[in-house]
Amino acid sequence: MINICHTVLLPIALMGMVSTGPAALGQDHAPSGMAHDMDKASLATLRAKVPGYVEMSDAQINESMGRMPPDWAWYGSAETVKDSVGVLVVAHGAGTSGDKVLQDGVAPLASKHPTAIGFGMAMMGSHHIQEALDKLTAAGAKTVVVVPAVVTEQSSVYRQWAYLFGRRDDSAYLDVPRVKTLAKVIMAPAMDEHQLITDILYDHAKAISTDPANEVLIVLGHGPTFDSENEIELKHIATHAARLKDRGKFFDAKGLTLQDDAPVATRTANVAKLRSWVEDANKAGKTPLVVGYLISTRGIQDKIAADLKGLTYKFQTKGLSAHPNFTAWIRASVAEQTAGM
Repeated sequence: MINICHTVLLPIALMGMVSTGPAALGQDHAPSGMAHDMDKASLATLRAKVPGYVEMSDAQINESMGRMPPDWAWYGSAETVKDSVGVLVVAHGAGTSGDKVLQDGVAPLASKHPTAIGFGMAMMGSHHIQEALDKLTAAGAKTVVVVPAVVTEQSSVYRQWAYLFGRRDDSAYLDVPRVKTLAKVIMAPAMDEHQLITDILYDHAKAISTDPANEVLIVLGHGPTFDSENEIELKHIATHAARLKDRGKFFDAKGLTLQDDAPVATRTANVAKLRSWVEDANKAGKTPLVVGYLISTRGIQDKIAADLKGLTYKFQTKGLSAHPNFTAWIRASVAEQTAGM
């Protein structure tokens, strides 16, 4: 049993939403910034499943959980929209402005299919996703396409979502209730090596590029916790980097992840490698361009700036979700999964 010291269901107006038309549904998780007070069993579970928590005290884990975005759901279709296919986007959440970008981006889908977004990592609850599913089926959905808005399936948040939908036996965090529905659930792939994502990275790189032939492009991601998963994500990033080098005519292009949630020693080693790449480019008379392979503009960008302090480089802070192709990818995912239906 999870013991949370704050159990809050905020009025819709306080969540920055409107109370008519497309609206917020349930909220499981206390608002971001509120402290938690989990029991010993829950803390032990998190330490067993999240290596980065092993090095943290109970208070630090509770404080870390308090910084997580709240879990909540948003229903984007008008009550008149009825269809046998529903769409449920599951996303980490990026704060009011970032979440609004995603809501606006799925508007074309929401006018055709019953559409909802489940925001949050579902670390401590799943009620918001259950309510979103229930809303979709109430609008006539017999099939629900779940689109995981993550760069790779090699991530803990994807594993948690997959657990909720019965696609894997073990959770990535706590064993929260799995969702239940009579609808057929299709879980679309993550972004991985999709061409639309390469296109986003290209536009973000070109925005800070002035002399491609003398620039080294570094595609930098958050990265999974476990090394085995990180190796797979690095292969996806390498595919993007190879496309970007050819298309942008850069001197070189390569990718790296920080593994930001891994134990300190792992992240420190990745930062050292990143710094060496930037320094080597400087010594060779080339300009390093660091472009985030990150969903949100409000993520680990401040950490990256600190990691590279004192070095000469250009940094594109925009996340993938800031680009129109992000929601184009969501729409493409739904089309791919429903082709022939």
